[in-house]
Amino acid sequence: MRKVRRWSAVGAVASLVAFTGASAAGPAFANKPSGAARPVVDMNFLYSELYHLATNYVFRSAGADGPLADPNDPNNLPANYNGAQEFYQWFGSELTNSDAAHMGSLGKYMTAKNHIYPTRVWQLDDESVTIPGQSCAGQVALIAGHNDSTPTSTSVANGSASGSPTPMSSMRGGNWGNGSMYDAGSGEAMGMAEFQALLRWYQANGTYPKRTIKIGLFDNEEGGLVGSGYYSQTNVTTLAAPAAAGDTNVKVTARTGVGLAVGEQLLVDPFGGAQTVTITAVGTVGATGTGITFTPALNAAHAAGVSVSAGIADVGGLIPDGPQGQYVMVANMDQNGLEYPARHFGTDHYLNDIVGGGVGPWYTNINAIPLYTTPNNLYDATAIQRIQHNLAAAQEFRTATANAVNDAFQVLGQKYGFSMPLENPLRLDQVGSTPVNPGPQSVPAYLPTDIAKYSPVVDDNTGRTDQVSFIRDWGIPGYGIIGAYDTSTNPQVGGNENPYPASYASKPTLSQYTLYDTNDDTPEHLNYFASGTTHGPGGPSSPSEGLKRALELPATWTSYVVAGDAYGGSDPKGSSPVAYFETTPAKPYLTSTVTFDGSFSRNGGGQTKGLTYYWDFGDGTTMATTQPTVTHVFPSDPKWYDVKLAVKSGDKWDFYRQALAVHFVPAHYPDAPTANEPAPPATDPCGTLTAAEQSSITKQAQTLMGQLSDSRTTVISRQR
Repeated sequence: MRKVRRWSAVGAVASLVAFTGASAAGPAFANKPSGAARPVVDMNFLYSELYHLATNYVFRSAGADGPLADPNDPNNLPANYNGAQEFYQWFGSELTNSDAAHMGSLGKYMTAKNHIYPTRVWQLDDESVTIPGQSCAGQVALIAGHNDSTPTSTSVANGSASGSPTPMSSMRGGNWGNGSMYDAGSGEAMGMAEFQALLRWYQANGTYPKRTIKIGLFDNEEGGLVGSGYYSQTNVTTLAAPAAAGDTNVKVTARTGVGLAVGEQLLVDPFGGAQTVTITAVGTVGATGTGITFTPALNAAHAAGVSVSAGIADVGGLIPDGPQGQYVMVANMDQNGLEYPARHFGTDHYLNDIVGGGVGPWYTNINAIPLYTTPNNLYDATAIQRIQHNLAAAQEFRTATANAVNDAFQVLGQKYGFSMPLENPLRLDQVGSTPVNPGPQSVPAYLPTDIAKYSPVVDDNTGRTDQVSFIRDWGIPGYGIIGAYDTSTNPQVGGNENPYPASYASKPTLSQYTLYDTNDDTPEHLNYFASGTTHGPGGPSSPSEGLKRALELPATWTSYVVAGDAYGGSDPKGSSPVAYFETTPAKPYLTSTVTFDGSFSRNGGGQTKGLTYYWDFGDGTTMATTQPTVTHVFPSDPKWYDVKLAVKSGDKWDFYRQALAVHFVPAHYPDAPTANEPAPPATDPCGTLTAAEQSSITKQAQTLMGQLSDSRTTVISRQR
């Protein structure tokens, strides 16, 4: 989790809404399961993955493990020094493993992809693993977390060089020598187990995801939500004031979500004398701000309100701009395990009442898309506009999340008899020297009345984690889950983690109270804070009961949310292939050359073998090929293209389409399109084709596919 000062958002909140009421029916499941009512999280799998990653892939410092394009580079350190590169490979292989102990048979439909951006010395990787939806592949539900550790401060070397008497003191401020078990290995393993639970649920019921579901890793979160910011880039803003021919500086309305950085290319006014310039300085926004300076000078005048576009490393974000590829939710797992129902150090005799006892559990921070309307320093006025523009979906998501929390409390409460064992045998409730015999103890847990106190779904006033980028830049419904981090006396910001006895007049914030982002972030530390014991009875690689329960609860209700019909959803599994593609770049605003990746597509058994692909690029060019990935060059004028893919397996077909903006970035809400910006094709957001379109494209595809042979793997047709 990113370390930042505590945000003072609460003072500006217009209305704080917490949905904690009981659910009448839980998440809406369109196809009522017959074999399994709900996803079930396999805690043996979750903890095994967590322990493995935390003890094998150490100090995963973003951008500091050699160039990602060359794993054999000597700067790629062994995994016990910096395990970033090795972790990416392991993560992708685990989530595409189709054996019964991993993802099961539906794991065959999973595809891992790396998305590289520059950061620090080398690059970061926003890795994602995808299962394409069956009937609505064009909408995406995302489970995510961040994969990086906190690097040790350079002040160690700097202090030594400058003669500091304590140069090594700052070594504690980083994950030197550990695998970031709490922040954020726990979130990574939770996401993996949630995905497994979903795939097993689909398999048990003979169903398949309705929408595309992804699990993503946001790299360099510790550097300031960098990876998620790259992923969610909007890449477009507008001129805040007119610009004249000969100007080398323009005023812009906003910077958030736009890759405005020195050295990047800036596309100015793509529909009115388009020009690409190189940024030399980035200043403040607004008509009176210092603006963006560039070279060469503008060769034409441009009116206020026209679009300007830029992206990090001249690459846009990963969310397409058209009707297809839009995200319906983001569930971000961060640092977890020190939360409900685990007790502090496995006892209710904690610091704030050691003698009297009765101290409650750790608090779970469920920081959801906010419903307030007053801007703050987390969500500015533009972000609030985007949220309000998508308000119905935000409210529906908040309700679905609260219902899922309630349902998980009930399901797990029944599983465990509404009880939580206290694993710490030490009795701290007596004064004097007379010992008290220890004995097994337990406390009530999973009670409906505990939700409002310890697991409420609240407006995000905390920030710090990667859901912020998606909510801020797009208004996408989402939440971030984090356990305890710093102390807080304000339950609206950071929960209610207050270790001070009531008699203490002063209750200063204790930063890194739970020792995240330090060299103490080990399996033993996390287990001890959650239970009072360093591991479970099965040995060092087994979890304590407190830690297991604290990870299981939020993973369970997250799987319920994603399974709901408004998000991942479910369809009866068919035997036809599943067609789906993505493009590189996702936003080709500076280029005509686009790579189309259909390798996500599968036949009815989850295989890629034997598939044949037919592409209609929407510019008069069609292609039949046996290759899943192809490249196409579009005309140079800014335009939308309705790209269609037909996939054939035997005598069965499936289809997918995606609208693609080439040589421009469409206006992004709340900015309005200029008069000369074309509207996107009026196509179904799910990416489906009508029956008539399917019939027509099948005939066209059969004609070209009939010309393929062992020696001729691609056939192209161009209309004159």
